[in-house]
This record gives sequence, C-alpha cells and structure tokens, in this order.
Amino acid sequence: MGSLRKLTVRGLELLHFKMPVFNTAVKLAQDRALTRLRKIVDNSNPTVMDNPNPKKIVFNLVRGMYAAPIYVEAGLAMALKHHGHNVKLLTCDGALSACPGYFEISKPPNKWGCNNCKQFSREFFDIVDLPYLTYAKYVDGYELSITKDRVNMTSIEDCKNFVYKDVNVGVHAITSTQRFFKGVNPDKNTHDKVMRSELINAIISTIVAERVVKEEKPDVLVTSHSCYSSWGSFSDYFRNKDIRVCTYGGGYEKNTVIFERNKLDENFKRYYKDVRNKKFLYEKEREELKSFLNKRMRGEKGDTSLYGFSADKIKDIGKLFKITKYDKIHAMFTNVPWDASLVNANNAFKDVYEWISYTIKLFEEKPELQLIIKIHPAEKIAESASTVLDYLDSNFAHLPENINVIPPDTKISPYSLFPIIDVGIVYNGTIGLEMVLNDIPVVVAGRTHYGEKGFTHDVTTKRGYADILFSDFSSPTNKNCAEVYAYFYFVKSFIPRNFTYYNNFLDLGWKINTLAEFADGKDKYIDHICDYIINGGIYQNW
Repeated sequence: MGSLRKLTVRGLELLHFKMPVFNTAVKLAQDRALTRLRKIVDNSNPTVMDNPNPKKIVFNLVRGMYAAPIYVEAGLAMALKHHGHNVKLLTCDGALSACPGYFEISKPPNKWGCNNCKQFSREFFDIVDLPYLTYAKYVDGYELSITKDRVNMTSIEDCKNFVYKDVNVGVHAITSTQRFFKGVNPDKNTHDKVMRSELINAIISTIVAERVVKEEKPDVLVTSHSCYSSWGSFSDYFRNKDIRVCTYGGGYEKNTVIFERNKLDENFKRYYKDVRNKKFLYEKEREELKSFLNKRMRGEKGDTSLYGFSADKIKDIGKLFKITKYDKIHAMFTNVPWDASLVNANNAFKDVYEWISYTIKLFEEKPELQLIIKIHPAEKIAESASTVLDYLDSNFAHLPENINVIPPDTKISPYSLFPIIDVGIVYNGTIGLEMVLNDIPVVVAGRTHYGEKGFTHDVTTKRGYADILFSDFSSPTNKNCAEVYAYFYFVKSFIPRNFTYYNNFLDLGWKINTLAEFADGKDKYIDHICDYIINGGIYQNW
C-alpha cells in the first residue's frame, strides 16, 4: 500500500499545475501544513533572547510556495530571531515574470501557481510572526513597463552581455534560460523570448536589491543561490556594496546544510591549519569517511541516490571495453552543461564543450590509448536543452574504435569503471576527488574546490593539458591531504539541520513541537548555523 501511495504522489507531482486534481491536492496539503504551524505557535512561549549586538539579516527567499525552501529559510530566520537578531524574508509576490529555479519548459509559469505561492507565504509568515518584504513593494507597474521596453529593444547578443548598476545581469539571465529549457531544444524565437524575460527578472532583482540596501541597511544576506536571474543579480549587488553574502545549499546527507561553497578553499586552509592537530586522518575518521563514500557509491547517499546506482559489480567490465588492446585507459566524466557549479569554472577552456571536443581530437591521434566518455547520469533524470550526448551526436557521429561513449541511461555507474581506469579526467566534478581516494591519477581541466592542493593534476593552458594528459604520472600525490580534504568536505562541511522533514512534496514541514526549539542553547547545530551566518568561520569545529 505504501508503494502505491508513493506512486500516486509522484504521479501528482509530475502534473505540475496541469490538472485541477494537482491544485486540489496541493491546497489540501497546504491547509494541513498551516494547521500544523498554528499548533506549533500555540505550544510556544516567547523565548527571544536579548542580544547586545543584533544584526539585520535579509533572506532573499524569492519563492514562497509550499516547498522545502520556505521551511529551511524561515527556520533559519526563526533561529536567528530567537538568538536576538532582526530578520526579514523577501519573496517575489508576483513581481517577477517567471519563478526562477522552479518553473521550466515542462512546467511553465501559470497564474494559479503564482497566486497560491503569494497566499501561502503570507499566511506562513503571519502565523509564525516572521517579518517579510516583497519584490512587489519595491517596483511598480510603470517601472516594470519601462524595463520591459528597454530589454525588448535590445539585441539578444547585447542582452547576454547586459550590465546594470555594475551587475552582470546578462550572465545570470543566460544561466536561468539554460535551466528553464531542461528537456527541450527550443527554436530561436522561443529561446530569445525566455532570455529577455529572464533579463527583465535580473534587472528587477537588482533594482530591488538596491532599494533593500538603502531602506533596510542589512548586515547579512542569506540566499540559496549566487547565480540565476533573481538570486545571482541580487547577491552580486550586495557583494558590490561589501555586505556579507551567506549562500547555503543542501548537503549530501539528508537534512544537512552547507554554506558558501565558493569559500571551500579558504575554509579548508583554515581548517587544515588551525583546527587539525594532524595532517592525516585518525583511524576513526578514516572509517567514518569510508562508510560515507561506500554508501555514496552504492547510491544510498545524496545526489547519487537519484541515479539508480547499484552495489552490484558489472561482470567482465574489462572485456566489455577490451582493455587489453590498449596501453592505458583514460576515463572522462562530463558535467551537466546547465549546472550551477560551472559558473566561474572555466580555466584553460571556454566551456565544457570545447574541453570535450579538444580531448576527443587528442585521442583520435592516440589509437594505442582508450578514452571512455561517461555522460553524467543527471542527463537522464533532468534533461537539458543542451546535453553532452546531443553535442557528441551532432559533432562526432563517427568516433574511432579507441573512443567509447557511455550514455546517461546505462547501468554502468562511474564507480564501476574505477577498477579499469589508469587516468581520470574531469572538468570540476566531485568524482575527481573520489578517484584520487581510489589511487587514480586525476587531471582537472576546470576550476574546482578540491583542485591545486597537491593531489590533482591541474590544467591551466590547452598546451599544458596534452602534456599532463599523456604524462607517466610518476610524481607522488599527497594522499593524506586528499583524505583530510575529503573528510572536511563530505563530513565536516555539512551541518545537520534537524528542524525540517520531507516525506514527499505533499508532506513536509518543521519537525518541532514549539518555537522554543530554535532558541539559543537548545540545539548545538542550530547555534552553530546562526553563528556561522553572522560571523563566518570554520564549519564544524567540534
């Protein structure tokens, strides 16, 4: 019966506002959620502490719909409020033309979803007494009209390079457009229409950011992204004004949070220098890391759980790829082209496509070496307007025998290739770090958080890429540092946030009985999160 219910819920989720039954199911779930919130508030007594140095913190939530983000950000805001700080949450409230990061070509914007989002967020914040602001407060219809006219009169190429109030809004519009078209390869007119719409969103977000800074004078911005049309533009404006921007994301462990991935390198250096007494892992730490990685390889942890990975080994994988015919086996693991991790990742190459093309041409001249290209499995579950598989089909219809492509919908997981790989090649994917831990030399072609630490072979120029790729890799790598970094990243960087639960999109919320559970001293993880948002510092320093 449980499996049948899961299938029914998943079926409803796939409807995406397309049928009245979906709207009804969501409305009923929201009503239950708001009732639970009222019960939590009724059980609560005021517990806000006096803080001699309160900070002003703005959360650029944008999306206020019944979904995980509002519970996470409202929970963080409630915790900071109970720690004596002044918080305000900011939602779109209908001012943006498309909800960034949620609506896409397969579930296009619609009035029901927008109006429902506005209503739910207002009721949520009113019930729990959290102050909020709206984009709609800061821009009026006339200003929107002027912005639209300006963008519509701008060429699409100029839209891509558009700078507004010192914010490169064109870049953020591009990333939002790429995300919107997951699953469809649009015609030019459709693409350009969405691109202009996202640029309008980016400009509006910058206008709102400017006015929030002027009126609220915040000390900290908390945001779930530093890219895309709304979050990226908003964050960039704050950074340009030297206001602390604290970006958070979900961790690989369920109900965990990671802050400021863009500062991983900086924080690791502090962790390595100031926190650790030893520059290698203790046995207990090594076992903790090993346990996590084994579960990740079996598809039991984090993003790998989405891809259907199995603990079963592929029988005769060496024979499958005829490895005895070649002097060495190189394996290239590609990225999802629209992924936010590629923002600012380009180094020796202008993008992942140039990297792939250049690599293939190098191996066309090396028939004694095999190149296996493993397409990212996310292309199977979240198809993009531009996929690596499509790119290869269009540009390399006939590959030589020594170059093999593994499509995203195969049972061959990246990890099942490890036993036969002599050299791993990545742009900036996390699997590069995992290969190092399995004693596989790794060539990194882009910028990545684990690069330039003495255990990867990092590329800075195209000419240098070929030299590194075909070297003998005789120089030792700093395996101890790799293990410490992996422990820092996979274990220490992800902070538990036990105040939320998520069973499915119709059953989620706060996992608390009273608001006092957000108060200072009630939960060491909440206290640590609040301290990190305000002050930064080492992640989990216990």
